[in-house]
This record gives sequence, structure tokens and C-alpha cells, in this order.
Amino acid sequence: MKILTMLGLVLLLTACQQDEAMDSTVVDSSRVLLTVDEKPITEQMVRVYLLNKGIQQPEETQINEAVEQLTEQQLLVNYAQKENLQLPLEQALSLQQLQQQTMAMYALKQYLADKTVTDAEIQSEYQRVIAEIKDTEYHVQHLLYKDEVDALSALDELASGTAFLDVQEKYLESHGNMSNVGDIGWVNIKQVPESFAKPLQQLQPGSYYQQPVISQFGAHVIYLADKRKSEPPSFEAVKAGIQRSLEDKKINRFKQLLRAKSDINTNP
Repeated sequence: MKILTMLGLVLLLTACQQDEAMDSTVVDSSRVLLTVDEKPITEQMVRVYLLNKGIQQPEETQINEAVEQLTEQQLLVNYAQKENLQLPLEQALSLQQLQQQTMAMYALKQYLADKTVTDAEIQSEYQRVIAEIKDTEYHVQHLLYKDEVDALSALDELASGTAFLDVQEKYLESHGNMSNVGDIGWVNIKQVPESFAKPLQQLQPGSYYQQPVISQFGAHVIYLADKRKSEPPSFEAVKAGIQRSLEDKKINRFKQLLRAKSDINTNP
């Protein structure tokens, strides 16, 4: 819907001829409802106008209001063209960037349509993920630090005999604005950063990992409260999420390929 809405906005802007410097001309063969100084207001223009307002099944009054608003808009566009008014550079570039952004999103949509993720790919990824999860859930508590030195200090405190819950309580008092720290409940290996996998699989319940665990978020001190066997999610329950994940991977590879094939000069 987002792609359609953005594309619709560009179609509307182009159809109303708000910028004669557009790179391409939109061909609109839908029925002409009326003309304003020979400039058409079409059914498609009205439909797109309403879509941009989030109206997919308009009532007659909404259609009439849209026609009236488009008519007034075209009158102003005609006046601007007659007076040879030009958009300021910032607005002209904004319109150009909107058109390019919409085209880029549409290009990705078309690429995915040609490279559809198959059920076989989804099933294969499901089996791979299930194998990694190993039917185990972990009750994890962790402290996150930006600086590894702070994580080492916390580990020194634990090594001296201080209980993890006491260290965690003091940590939470001074890091109250942080989310996803402390007790994060029951998780599987795929729900935590990749660097958690080895420590969690090595730890016994009621123990902490004796080295900082580094992720893209910072340095973690990990405590395993408990672990248990669990039934993996059904294929149908996670199918949509796996499909999105595989689509993201295909898109990222596509972007990397485009970048590799292109001449990007940082010193033009």
C-alpha cells in the first residue's frame, strides 16, 4: 500500500503538470471527467487522489469533493504556468527525490516479483532455523554496557562473590532509561544477538558467562537463570516472517550487486 500511495502521489503531481521538468510523461487513458482550460481531470487522477488520503472505497460525496479539489488545484497550476512560476530549488529537489524514491521502491517490488521466494526456500530456511534452535529456550538476564571496561568491572564484582541479582539491581537503578536489559525472559537462540549463542549453550542454569559478550549493541554480561526444552513454532506460524527475512536478504544482495556494477565516484 505504501508503494501504491507514493506512486499515486507522483502520478498526481505529474498529471497536474506541477513541474514541466519531469523526466517522463505519465500516460493516463482513463475516462476524462472534465477539463480545466483543456487540461483533463480523469477518473484515475481522482482515484489516486483519494488513495493518498487513505480512501480505497469512496462514497459519492467523497468523489465529488475530490473532483472539486482537483479542479481548484488545476486552476492554480494553470495560473502558475501562465505566470511562468518556478518552484524554488529546495521544493523542486524534494519533488524529484520523491519521484526517485517511489521509482526505487517500485524497482525493488518488481525485482522481488521476478525473484519470488518459493515455498521450498521458506521450508528449507525453517528447517535450518529449527535445527539451530535445538528445541531449547533460555531464561536470560543481561547487563549491557557501551564500554567493555564497564562490563569487566561488573564481572569483577560477580567474581568477588556478589550475587548477579544484586549487581543487576544496582545496574537497573543507574540505567533506567535503557530497554531490553535485565530480565528479558524466555528466548531461543534466534531471538538474541548471534554472539549470545555459544555462551548460552555452554552455561548451566544459575551461572554467568565469565567474559564480556560483544554484539553490535555493546558489551554484555550474561546470566542464565534457567533453560528448558520447548516445542518449535509450527511452519505456518513463522512462514510469513521467514518469507520477509528471505526477501530482505535477496534485496540486500541485489543492492550490493548494483553497487558492485556501478561507477560510484566519491571525488567527482
